[in-house]
Amino acid sequence: MNEEQKPYIEIDGVQLNVDDLPAEGQAIFGRLQRLNQKKANMTLDLEEIQASINFFSSRIVELVNNEGAEESEVDIEETDAFPPEED
Repeated sequence: MNEEQKPYIEIDGVQLNVDDLPAEGQAIFGRLQRLNQKKANMTLDLEEIQASINFFSSRIVELVNNEGAEESEVDIEETDAFPPEED
């Protein structure tokens, strides 16, 4: 038998089903569910933000460490703007 699990919340190690609560408790239960979902979404957002901060910080370090190196390594003849001279 595939029994659908009823919504519940765990408080102090005790699972409380929404149907076992009085009307006011059910309203609070719904609010707790929404808040827990918001918390989960914010956690994911913070992880994405931290990953972006790490990427951009690393990119700045890379740019500073390689400053001027790219310009000196470029051979003008290798660019499309300056094709190799013909003999």
